Amino acid sequence: MTDNSSKGKQEKKRVSRKYLSLFLLMSAWGVFIILKMAIVMFGERQYWNEVSKNMTPVNRVIDARRGNILSDEGLLLASSMKQYRVFLDFKTAEKSQERAKKDQTRKDTLFTKHLAEFARQMHDIFPQYSAQEFASHYQKGFEAKSHSWLLLPGASRNSFPISYNQYKSLAKTVWLKPKYEGWFFSAESKISRQKPFGSLAARTIGSMYEAKDSARNGLELSFDSLLRGVPGRGHMEKVQNISRMIADVPQIDGCDIRTTINVDMQDIAEVALRKQLEFRNAASGIVVLMEVPTGDIKAIASLTKTESGQFSEIQNNAVKELFEPGSTFKPVSMMVALDDGKIKLTDSVFCEHGLYTGFGGARMTDASKNYGWLDVVGVIQNSCNIGTSKLINAAYKDDPQAFVDGIYRTGINTHFDLQLTGTAAPVIRRDGYWDATRLPWMSIGYNTQLPVINTLAFYNGVANGGCMVAPRLVTEVIREGEVIQEFPVEVVKRHMCKDETLAQVRFLLENVVQNGTGKNANSKYFNVAGKTGTAQLSQGAGGYKSGKQTHMVSFCGYFPSDNPQYSCIVSIRTDGGAAGGATWAAPVFHEISEKVMASRNLRNVKEAIDSTRQFIPKVLSGELAKASKVLKGLGKKNLMSREDRDIDEDVWGSVSSDSGRFVMKPVEFHDDLVPDVHGMGAQDALYLLERMGMRVSVTGVGKVKSQTPAKNTRFRKGDRIQLTLSM
Repeated sequence: MTDNSSKGKQEKKRVSRKYLSLFLLMSAWGVFIILKMAIVMFGERQYWNEVSKNMTPVNRVIDARRGNILSDEGLLLASSMKQYRVFLDFKTAEKSQERAKKDQTRKDTLFTKHLAEFARQMHDIFPQYSAQEFASHYQKGFEAKSHSWLLLPGASRNSFPISYNQYKSLAKTVWLKPKYEGWFFSAESKISRQKPFGSLAARTIGSMYEAKDSARNGLELSFDSLLRGVPGRGHMEKVQNISRMIADVPQIDGCDIRTTINVDMQDIAEVALRKQLEFRNAASGIVVLMEVPTGDIKAIASLTKTESGQFSEIQNNAVKELFEPGSTFKPVSMMVALDDGKIKLTDSVFCEHGLYTGFGGARMTDASKNYGWLDVVGVIQNSCNIGTSKLINAAYKDDPQAFVDGIYRTGINTHFDLQLTGTAAPVIRRDGYWDATRLPWMSIGYNTQLPVINTLAFYNGVANGGCMVAPRLVTEVIREGEVIQEFPVEVVKRHMCKDETLAQVRFLLENVVQNGTGKNANSKYFNVAGKTGTAQLSQGAGGYKSGKQTHMVSFCGYFPSDNPQYSCIVSIRTDGGAAGGATWAAPVFHEISEKVMASRNLRNVKEAIDSTRQFIPKVLSGELAKASKVLKGLGKKNLMSREDRDIDEDVWGSVSSDSGRFVMKPVEFHDDLVPDVHGMGAQDALYLLERMGMRVSVTGVGKVKSQTPAKNTRFRKGDRIQLTLSM
């Protein structure tokens, strides 16, 4: 019994010691946890707050990609591309002394070991800077232990100078691999709007407020809600030291819009207009080219002289500014009077030899003093102000309101929005107030204000069989390759006038070009119809007689007149002095019409070959081996010298035709001098210049017409060269 009792006590002591040991162990563990919590809460509070910020998912906006603006052939007119800025971090951000020392050693080792290699890699991506410049730039940042040292020397901290392709290349360099992001470098991006064709149709396409990422004008503004898309929401997660955006609500990218603008025709129109403006030292000019059946605007340009003397698109004057149309309005007057049966083409009027004061004593003149009696055909052919005004005044002086009603009947008063914001509405008054001068001057294009697009719409309607259609700039909206909205052709007036009247008006316009003031617009390849116009511009409160006299001179018409495909208006604002639509505007129309028809009627080379004449193709400057190959393919081997038939690759030069034979003239280029690329096609010029280390910007289409800097100018690798192409 005693033994059992003793054994029981011993067992209790053993169990008690076991529980006591467990209790003490748990107590010690609890004390350790409390102490650790205190250290974390107070001693390491700041460090863990920073960690918490990095680990806590933050709701962020995911920007939607802005849609593209496309040409009629699907070429990019405006597109959104990412641009970047990158900063290097040479100093640890660790707060703990032990961690900071370890992290700083890691950064310093990475820098010292790979500085030369990284500088060479950066030079390969950004050749405008030498490897030595990069190395010196990074050494300064390393010595300063900067947290945010710019990747590129001399770049602004507010700029985003790195393109998307360059940024992707950075991931292959030793310092900027994704695993180092966050503790050795940081990157910021923004979406920038790019125009691959430069300033071509700039004001029509529109522009953006870069800082606000909002549209300023043009189609960018008109279709902003469709182009912009819908932003998404997401948060950042860090996995294996790499930050990734996780989408909680996916973004919806913006739609693309297809315009009616044709890049080739736009370039033709802008080049022809700019050349005339510079030659005439004019103040501004407008060109609009429209497709007759659809009203599609294939080209639209509004150039204004700047303080520097250059011509730029400051605003879209073709749709936003009102002008007195002048003599281009006379066919409107004739259409109304012919349609109402008030006049016939055979009616004659005495034109007072160029000076008439019979309208309330007001003085009306004509440029020529030789006009006596003219029939209606002669009045329009010679653009006679007095003849037109006397005919219309005699027909409508007892009921002038009927004349205005007839103008409205043609549809020229329509307010066309052209799918652009801020378009101007025509001002053709019908308020019932008539004095002795209003009707006569209205008949020749004064006392009336129109955007030039309205004048063009009238002539386009005449060309279109009397059916006026609204000018159109956008044909469809596209999302992910599928058309979700179409903008059909809009008919404004199914019949502008009677068929008989239309035939008479078309005859009048054809006669103007064949025998009258519009001869400079004609072509030997096809017939043209149209009308010149010269309107003196009012000087505001000073009227027409104060200060220097300025004019708006125009030519508006269509071609080919027997089967109209395109209509076009050219309007040029003078900077003072005498001017006329026949000498200023008509030649521009002539150049545009011939180049447009040539570009749209390409033929097979075989059609130019016959048994009596050898076809000699024109060869652009460029790589001679390729030129030799093409000439042999065309069967011109017999017209080449033996050494030129197998010329070595990578030899550049020009090809000329001498007495029916081709002569190849190689050109030697120097590594530090800008080569002469005049006359080359864009592909050859780009290949040659980029191979030499230059960055190339190109505007226009066709072959190289000008280059900046000029040939034989010294350059460094990475320098930029601007090429201007033309047909």
